[in-house]
Amino acid sequence: MKRFRRHGQESQRDRLKQELFHFTKTVEHGFPHQPSALGYSASLQLMAIGTRSGAIKLYGAPGVEFMGLHDENAAVTQVFFMPHQVELVTLLDDNSLHMWTLRGHKGLSELLEIGRFMLTGPPGAPPSVTRVTAVLAHSSGELLLLGTEGGHVFIVEVPGFRELEERNISLDQVTSSVPDDYIGRRNLEHVEVLQENPINSNQVAIGYGRGLIVIWDLEQRHAIRHIPATQQLESMWWTEDGSSLLSSHSDGSYCCWPLRGEDENEAEEKSDTPYGHFPCKAITNIVQLPTAGGPPFLLFSGGMPRASYGDRHCITVIHSKTQVAFDFTSRIIDFFVIRDSPQHTGRQKTSGSSQH
Repeated sequence: MKRFRRHGQESQRDRLKQELFHFTKTVEHGFPHQPSALGYSASLQLMAIGTRSGAIKLYGAPGVEFMGLHDENAAVTQVFFMPHQVELVTLLDDNSLHMWTLRGHKGLSELLEIGRFMLTGPPGAPPSVTRVTAVLAHSSGELLLLGTEGGHVFIVEVPGFRELEERNISLDQVTSSVPDDYIGRRNLEHVEVLQENPINSNQVAIGYGRGLIVIWDLEQRHAIRHIPATQQLESMWWTEDGSSLLSSHSDGSYCCWPLRGEDENEAEEKSDTPYGHFPCKAITNIVQLPTAGGPPFLLFSGGMPRASYGDRHCITVIHSKTQVAFDFTSRIIDFFVIRDSPQHTGRQKTSGSSQH
C-alpha cells in the first residue's frame, strides 16, 4: 500500500508526527561517541576528550563532568590545556582553533567557548603554509606555537589570538641552519611535533616529518642545534632533566639523543627497535618518566611486529629488564600518565583513550 501513497500526504503525516512526538536530549552519560582527541591537565586533574562530531567533554573527580559543542560540524583533532590555567585549546579538522574555559554561572560551572582563530598567513600563500599539524601550549600560558604542513611555525599570543609575526619561525630560517648535505638529500616536510625544554622555556624542539629535529631559541630567534635523524618521525619526548630527547619513528624504532656534550651537532643516530628485527608498526607516542633512584619508565604506543600483531592495538611499558605489552580491543588514539605526586615515586598510572 505504501507505494500508492502520495508524497504530499506522507509529508503531512511526518509533520504531524513532529508536532506530537518531539525528541529532546535531556542528559548525557558515559564515554563519548567516536573520540578523536585526548588531553590532560596535571595541575587541574582534568581530562578532556574531543569527538568526531565536534563535542568536547571534561572529566575530573567522580561526578565532575562538563560538555561543550563547537558550532562547526568538524572533528576535534587535538586538545591542549594551557599550563596552570582553567583554559584549553582545541584544533578542528577545518583548521580552526578554539579556546574554552570554565566559568561560574548562577552557582554552577559551565564550559564556555571564549575565542576562535583561523591562521591566515601571508597574502597569496598556499593552504599548506597555514594548515596546522602540531600545537604547543607554551609554559608561560601566553603563547601558542603552531607548526604547519608547509614546515613553518607560527607564534600566536593568547587569549587574544594575536599573531606575533616578528617571532614566527619560517622554513627558510630553519633550512639555513641545517647542513647542505642533509637538505639536499631530503625534504623536511611538515612539522610533526613541537616540544618545550622542561628546564628552559626559551628552547623549543621542532620535529619535521622526515626526521630532522631542530632546537630553536625563542629569545635569540635562531637554531642552536639540529638532530639529523633519517627515519620518518612520529613523536618526541624531552626528558624532565632536559638532558636528552627521545624520538619515535614509523619503522617501530626509537632513538635517544643526548643534548649535553662538546660536539652536539654530531650526535650519532642509535636506534632501538623493541620488538625485533622484522618490520614493525610505527611508534605513535613515546613517554619517558624518571623514578626515585632507579631506571626510568618508558611507555609507547604501537611498535608491534606487522606480520604477527599488525591488527593489535598495544601500549608497551619498559622498566629496567621488564617489558609488558597491554593489548586493547580498539585503536588507541592517545595516552597520558598520571603520577601520584610531583616527586618521582616510581608509582605510575597509565590512562588511554580508544575508539569504541
